[in-house]
Amino acid sequence: MSSNDGKSTDVKHSIAGFYFQLLIACKELVSIYENFPKGYVGVEYGADIRVNKGNNRYIEAKFYKRDYFTRYSEAIRHTLYNFYHTYRKSGKLGESFIINTNVPITKTDIEFFNRWNNSTFPSPNDYINYIKDCLVYEYLDKEPYKKSYIKFKEDYQKDNPNIKKPKFKSNLIKHLHINPSDYALYIPSEILLKDNEIFDFIKQVSFDFPDKRIEKYDSIIQLNEDIENNLKELFPEFNSQQYSNIRYIIMNAFLDTTASSITHVIYANELESIVKNHEKALIELIESDSLVKTMKEIEVELLKYEKKLLNKGFSNQLEHILKVLGSCTEQWIQEIRLHGEKNVNKRFIMSAEHSYPLNILDLFKAMGEISSASEYGLGEVNLNDLEGINNIAFSGYREFALRTTPSSSDREDEETLITSFIEHSLREQDYHNAIGDETIIFENACNICRYDKKNIEENIVIDIARPYGTLIQQGLFQSFEYKCTSCLKLLNQDGDCTFANSFKKGK
Repeated sequence: MSSNDGKSTDVKHSIAGFYFQLLIACKELVSIYENFPKGYVGVEYGADIRVNKGNNRYIEAKFYKRDYFTRYSEAIRHTLYNFYHTYRKSGKLGESFIINTNVPITKTDIEFFNRWNNSTFPSPNDYINYIKDCLVYEYLDKEPYKKSYIKFKEDYQKDNPNIKKPKFKSNLIKHLHINPSDYALYIPSEILLKDNEIFDFIKQVSFDFPDKRIEKYDSIIQLNEDIENNLKELFPEFNSQQYSNIRYIIMNAFLDTTASSITHVIYANELESIVKNHEKALIELIESDSLVKTMKEIEVELLKYEKKLLNKGFSNQLEHILKVLGSCTEQWIQEIRLHGEKNVNKRFIMSAEHSYPLNILDLFKAMGEISSASEYGLGEVNLNDLEGINNIAFSGYREFALRTTPSSSDREDEETLITSFIEHSLREQDYHNAIGDETIIFENACNICRYDKKNIEENIVIDIARPYGTLIQQGLFQSFEYKCTSCLKLLNQDGDCTFANSFKKGK
């Protein structure tokens, strides 16, 4: 039993989890339409997905990179922790809690979970203690339970002085199984249910896992097929493309509910209206900046990118790159949901009326690739609430301002690229937030690192400032360091590039 088993198995491939979640919600809605017209489905409603057919059913979908999960995988523990609190607050018998995964359970734990799914519990205390274990893991780093854990570690080291790398968490769990009264030292008394109540909760939990690992792409294809087959039975008058469009509209409707302060669910009896009006809704969706449209576009690109990394021989760096890329895109999508695609994307995109999400994704790819080559951990990646005009930071390293443009003319000429950057800053009033000396990283095809910044004063700023009614101090734009992503990418990394080497050394 290892408390570290889950750390690298829950790598989020950007929006894969959320996209997958919308597909499952879509499938659930069309599944309950006929028999439960007053039922409803909600996304992020107490769990990843909530289905109501009289009693609530909570579904949480987990994507894994490894070939299996264990009972102590972090994502499983955390999901059970969330489900426990949902049950504790509602206290309703008849509710169900389902954990859906794309990988099977490890052989050592399969009997444990199979018995759980079959509701055969030869030793109920094993399962009751397991739920308590999940709670303990969540509270170990929180006061006052942290003090109890520190004392346990000190006592354990005194009793086992010869163990060089003690596994404190797993040994704490063993200790608690032998001394169950000590659970009270690690779990708040107000949230710890009685054993018989925990057992009632356990009987309402089940696991939906395959016999062998299912690839992300295959999972999405299968869900799409299931949704189409259900729609064909309910509404047989359409063709395959129309069913795909209907699915697209349903997913977008779910997305709207996650941003709404009024409507949090879609009722089954709304499906007929969605289907009837799907052609008009699709036109409106295509003409607007639809987040579902963006997510679908990014998803396809990420599948290609992952395959490219494997084909180019970068399998060892793959997990690290996708973790950074995933964190970037998760934060990016969340910001879009809160503030709108145009407002968020203009932090990254210059010289464009449209969003061009794949250009922004290329910036994040470069960050993931150079981070994977670092000799020292650069820390967690963050896109929000940074100094000046910076829009990305590594917690253990530095902050930067990423910029890209769909214009090949801009990317291929230093003067034009700098001009585009300054025009964008003036137009969007970005420069008001600048503190000076930020490092601007461009996605480009020119030698921006060698650009003579004297040209900014002599040729650019004065000419372009007047249309915006502001003459910005040339010194601000001259203070920035202008760099590019060229040498940060795995295929192009230059051992002589000072900027790339600064990432690798973490300095």
